[in-house]
Amino acid sequence: MIAMLKRELGVLFLVGCLIITSAPVASCRSPAPIIYVAGDGSGDFNCDGKDDHVQINQALKFVADNSAYTTVHLKGPFTYVIDDTLLIGSNTILEGDSNAVIKLTNNAGWETMKPLIQQMSSSGNNNITIRGFEVNVNHDGNSELAKGKGYYNVIYFLYTSNVTVHDMYMHDGHGDGLRIKYGSNIKFYNNTIDKLGHDGLFAIECSNVEAWNNRITCRTNSALRVWNTNNVKFHDNFIDSFYHWSAGGPGIQVERSSGDMNNIKIYDNVITNTYGPGIWLIGTAGAYDKSLSSVHICHNIFYDSGTNPSIEWVGGVLGSGFHNVLVENNVFDGVHNAAVVNMYSTDTNAGPSGTGFTTTVRNNIIVNTVPRTKNSAGTGYGVINHLPSSHTIVLENNCLYNNAAGNYKNVKSTTDIYADPLFAGQSLHDYHLKSVAGHWSGTKWVKDSVSSPCIDAGNPSSDYSKEPEDNGNRINIGRYGNTVYASLSGTAPEVIPEDPVPQDPVVFKVSDNRLRESSPDAVYRDSTFIDVGGMNNARYRDVMWFDLSEYTNPSEIDNATLSLYWYYPAGSTRPDDTIVEVYRPASSWNTSYVSWNKRDKNVAWKNAGGDWYDKKGVLQGSTPYATITFKGSTLPDNRYYELDVTELVKEYVSGKYENTGFLIKARTENNNYIAFYSNECGKDSLVPKLNVAEKALPVPVTIDKTITRAIDNRLREGSPDTVYQDSSFIDVGGMNDARYRDVMWFDLSVYDETAEVSTEVTGATLSLYWYYPAGNKRPDDTIVEVYRPASSWNTSYVSWNKRDKNVAWKNAGGDWYDKNGVLQGSTPYATFTIRGSAFPDNRYYELDVTELVKEYTSGKYENTGFLIKARNENNNYIAFYSNECGKETQKPSLNITKKVSSENIPVVPEIIEKITLNATLTGAIDNRLREASPDAVYQDSTFIDVGGINDAGYRDMMGFDLSEFNNTTEVTSANLFLYWYYPAGNTRPDDTIVEVYRPASSWNTSYVSWNKRDKNVAWKNPGGDWYDKNGVLQGSTPYATITFKGSTLPDNRYYELDVTELVKEYVSGKYENTGVLIKARTENNNYIAFYSIECGIETQVPKLQLEYLI
Repeated sequence: MIAMLKRELGVLFLVGCLIITSAPVASCRSPAPIIYVAGDGSGDFNCDGKDDHVQINQALKFVADNSAYTTVHLKGPFTYVIDDTLLIGSNTILEGDSNAVIKLTNNAGWETMKPLIQQMSSSGNNNITIRGFEVNVNHDGNSELAKGKGYYNVIYFLYTSNVTVHDMYMHDGHGDGLRIKYGSNIKFYNNTIDKLGHDGLFAIECSNVEAWNNRITCRTNSALRVWNTNNVKFHDNFIDSFYHWSAGGPGIQVERSSGDMNNIKIYDNVITNTYGPGIWLIGTAGAYDKSLSSVHICHNIFYDSGTNPSIEWVGGVLGSGFHNVLVENNVFDGVHNAAVVNMYSTDTNAGPSGTGFTTTVRNNIIVNTVPRTKNSAGTGYGVINHLPSSHTIVLENNCLYNNAAGNYKNVKSTTDIYADPLFAGQSLHDYHLKSVAGHWSGTKWVKDSVSSPCIDAGNPSSDYSKEPEDNGNRINIGRYGNTVYASLSGTAPEVIPEDPVPQDPVVFKVSDNRLRESSPDAVYRDSTFIDVGGMNNARYRDVMWFDLSEYTNPSEIDNATLSLYWYYPAGSTRPDDTIVEVYRPASSWNTSYVSWNKRDKNVAWKNAGGDWYDKKGVLQGSTPYATITFKGSTLPDNRYYELDVTELVKEYVSGKYENTGFLIKARTENNNYIAFYSNECGKDSLVPKLNVAEKALPVPVTIDKTITRAIDNRLREGSPDTVYQDSSFIDVGGMNDARYRDVMWFDLSVYDETAEVSTEVTGATLSLYWYYPAGNKRPDDTIVEVYRPASSWNTSYVSWNKRDKNVAWKNAGGDWYDKNGVLQGSTPYATFTIRGSAFPDNRYYELDVTELVKEYTSGKYENTGFLIKARNENNNYIAFYSNECGKETQKPSLNITKKVSSENIPVVPEIIEKITLNATLTGAIDNRLREASPDAVYQDSTFIDVGGINDAGYRDMMGFDLSEFNNTTEVTSANLFLYWYYPAGNTRPDDTIVEVYRPASSWNTSYVSWNKRDKNVAWKNPGGDWYDKNGVLQGSTPYATITFKGSTLPDNRYYELDVTELVKEYVSGKYENTGVLIKARTENNNYIAFYSIECGIETQVPKLQLEYLI
């Protein structure tokens, strides 16, 4: 029996690969394709929610046995219930949609150390990636077993190298997230881990381990742990614990019993509310060679760590038995016991044998240390050494302040200072230092009335080269010393330094806390949701705060809108309506301590549930600043709802009242509980937002416009005559003795400064999206430079050797002028440096090309675009996405700031009317029309399709809401984008010419089919009635068309159809907006499919992009 790759769309007979029953047929022509597992029948292997490990393991085995396949993809939404281990082989990716869930069955009864996912070979496998889906380890369904005893680890690998686990959500377990022993080259990033039963990551006797950008809430043990492992990097993680008797130990645990544990680096983390110490260094081997260990802990923030009431070994950094420990440029705020402490498990335990263990504590800020709970006497110091006979703590240039028991116990210093460090926003855990010259606020430099004593007070021998000028030629003490975010020295300089490129990840510019009546003293700071209303006779409220410091003039604020994303109770109504109201908190509150009963540590609200003023200034009044009603009969629809808080924001900005944020509650609080996502939900597209719109500036008008339609070509020395016009990337630098350069061009014709209405360019920024080599460093730095091409070039013919058809460059690799007008000169118009030690971080990098763009727009030189190269071109190859990458959010862009003015146009509105605006509409309605099922309604399909197969035709209906545009809107262009993905890896006998027509009548998405346009209303012509561009019924002159060659494989990107004329007809009111009818010119042997609005991935849905004038 031969099984065929079966889709709902039809059956594709693939030649040349026959696989035994239960395995899908594989296309021989598809390099490294994906095998799909699904719960709705659409997969290559299909599950039913019971014993789903069987089908998933079949898929994994198929990939392991067929080298052309690399990936098993779990489709969502679906919960895959497993009762046995999933076995993954070498060179395999196990991935899934974010709403695909692997769940352990109830009462599984597995033996200890039997994980949910394991390598196939007992001797180990290599090159394994696990990414993108959720694992519910079902703790409560297996509650008979103890946590931390090796039960139900999510992933457990032995002897396995090149392991990557990222973008996973793992939660509610008994064991570890990723446990790996005898492995190497392990990457663990962008994961969310919540209340597993042991460690989030546990690497045992491994090498080259890196974990970053994870958010981990601990239960039972630590977030990140290594044992007898070297070359470790733990950075940019957020780690906390939930407060419970089972809430576990340290945030990070580093453990040595033998071997080499060198090059352990822990940096740029936020570690808070851990039950045990923030970081625990524990060596148990006794005496050993000092060269066998080194640990560097720097630029971390610790606050409120060490809350466990049952153990003594708590604190910020707690260590014993480690040589060569350096703790520098951290902030410790409010930790229990001590910020840095040498001890074993108790104060009196002598620790490991051996002597000479040294910890250097340098350039740290240590404040507000409090006693621990157990045996609290003699605790609450800044630094404690309980092992003075064998361990030494060296203190160098730290700042200590307001520590409960004092600064030192069994240690001393001659260089530390003792003063208030003057943090910019300590209650919000903003640990930048105040400075009269300026501190970084997260969005801009802000000047203060005082300066911190920690500025320019660090160790004189410490590196300060990364600090912006004026840096006083000496490092700052604290978290931001020797970083681009370091506060400035001296008095205010005339020139504030350029803003750092990345947004500071640690400054909390938004705070939100739940207030829960039934847990009146509980602090809900890190909850993923906020909630209002009431249920079961308990009430729920919230406080929220946004940083408004960048706004100084209330008269410039046009409006302010608070947006909350409603998602719960999913699929359920409520007995009563929920009228959400916004009030002004009567006092400031502390996000670390606020609860139903209290607004700060040991400071109660006057009224339980919060004190507020209403819009009329009445204490506990009932006239809200803003309100919105959620009907009890309405279901959550997973979108933002808006509250107009303009008046309250203006009161804050004017200084009339201190900015105490928002208190959010329901008017009545019973039988109407609802919830919104909070700032801690982990997705920027769901968090609360405050949009403050400022009024337009007077003439001259400054306008930003971003151009994304670049023309770009790669120039590749290794293929000197090849034209790379359609590559999805551009690249610079060199590798293997070959060089890579690029030419790029943007249309600047609308910025002609010689026109009657002049356009003065004041700024121009070229943005390139860096993504490659993913996860890899380079031997050398890449200094990217921009020059002016010496001649125009033709995108259809340009290469390393030629600039046009049969026209060579004078210099192979391109002719250029530098900023000084020198041919092949070396003074670039713009440059930035990407360190060889830096990993691609999938974001834009900017080049200031203002001068070159001004030379083009002024007419000084012909616009020949940009030539982009690296200063040196060897061992430093990197790549950016090109204009052909298919994603608008990753293409090269040129952002131009311009001033528009004219003596002939005295009024601002006349200028504003000439502004070109963009709008992208993604909320389409789409339905498939399928001839073989002529009465079936395909409203919720994840794809749309055209063409024909097996003598049946396929067409589609699609509609976009254009109601915001009217006959005063001048549409200049409209493009329909469709994302082509199927048939993956296969050609078709015939070309598919896709055409767009105007539906002759309105249609109902709930009833439209091949035969009908509405309930009991047939099309006059089966398959749909339409008008063509000439107004002919069932005509053949489409509004738009695009051809997909039968010989071309789907390349998983957007294709554009120019529907400008049709959209203009709709917007002008010439015709009713009946959407678009999409079909193929011929409909046989040319079937293809695109993703629909129901596909679930925002970057693949159909979209309509408009440009229009106002």
